[in-house]
Amino acid sequence: MKQESFGSCDAGGQRCTCAVCPLLCEDIQLSPVDAQRACQNGQTALLGAQAAEASPHPEAWENGQPISRALALDNAAATLLAARRVLVTGLADATLEAITIACDLAETLGAAIDAGLPDSARPAGPTIARVGEVTAAWEELRDRADLVVFWHCNPTASHPRFIERFVEPTLTSGLPRRTIAVGDGSVMPSGPMHGHLPLGRHLAVEAARCLQMRIAGRDVPANLAEPLAVLCDELYDAIHAATCVAIITDDAPDPVGLEAWSIVHLVRTTAHERPAFNIPLGAGMAGSGADVAGAVAVCTWRYGAAGGIGRADRSGGRFLPAESTAHRLIERGEVDAVLVVGRLSPSLEAAIAARAANISVVRVCDAADACPPAAGRSIQFRTASTSLATTGTMLREDGRRIVLTPCRPATAPQMRDLLGDLAEVVQRLIVRPSAGERP
Repeated sequence: MKQESFGSCDAGGQRCTCAVCPLLCEDIQLSPVDAQRACQNGQTALLGAQAAEASPHPEAWENGQPISRALALDNAAATLLAARRVLVTGLADATLEAITIACDLAETLGAAIDAGLPDSARPAGPTIARVGEVTAAWEELRDRADLVVFWHCNPTASHPRFIERFVEPTLTSGLPRRTIAVGDGSVMPSGPMHGHLPLGRHLAVEAARCLQMRIAGRDVPANLAEPLAVLCDELYDAIHAATCVAIITDDAPDPVGLEAWSIVHLVRTTAHERPAFNIPLGAGMAGSGADVAGAVAVCTWRYGAAGGIGRADRSGGRFLPAESTAHRLIERGEVDAVLVVGRLSPSLEAAIAARAANISVVRVCDAADACPPAAGRSIQFRTASTSLATTGTMLREDGRRIVLTPCRPATAPQMRDLLGDLAEVVQRLIVRPSAGERP
């Protein structure tokens, strides 16, 4: 039998990958009492995960009562097959391998599938799919960009170690790096190489469009407000003096997607003159998992869209942005069973709780998140800790492939294995027509 390998160990502890947010920091040294290099959120989560792994837990629960895994699999499969319509959601906290099996299961059940991402909730669908964007790996930002613009984005809260890992290091060219924060906050401490240009978010689209016009050599509107004109002049001069430009953005609370659209056009216009790219950051710590990019990649590859899939079907999934999102399907009572793979956002948890009397929930989650539900019809399975004991691959938020190496022996099944077992039971319970009968 092949021996499972664990992260290398040195005086600072065992090396592990922190799967608390989409940064997927691979340089953490974990000991029983400390997680060196981890941010405060990572410290709390990793030490909590160790405690959860060490504590005795049932294999599964049904309606809050411990039951065996085998019985839970049978009951969960029966629940999903008996449902009028199933929703598969979560996904962003799972490995690529587990997401793939969850999609297989969704196709078998004819289920809707949505990871709860903001882009799928916009009525017009993902803006970038209609426009096209110029992006780069985070290491490109670290090594090449001598001008970094934080466009209404503060990674210190959403991606705590982002600036430490990808903005503060010295450029490979030896050039000084200048940073500018556009928006309400300064992001970084003021200094000779960092500036802050205050701008209300309601003016973000207009500012991006005017700056794009300046870079393209076109006249800006004559009636442009003076604060906007000054901001555009300063940014234009900074871009003109740079050799490589990175504009960092976040997931704007924009129901239409105009802000993302305006930034995409600004970056593309800038890239015609000098190397330039956008670094779009997602929800980060406020999201539902570390593998958001993986969920997007798998669903897009199979169904042509990242979410909002009314029916999972590789030959032609129905993409209904803002209509078939997890929130809308639950709130409108269009699903009576939900398969939750990994963590959910607080808002999605609240939506499920509000309809607990009408929805059956099957949860497959990490040991640290496993807990008996307070109310409602539910079956919950405990799986191996994502950061400590999971094997498989995830995609960092910029698309880089990260291979997870366990630093602790697993005390529960891998998520992909448990989903595979559930898929097998579902297949076994599906009633097939006997010889001579019509399907």
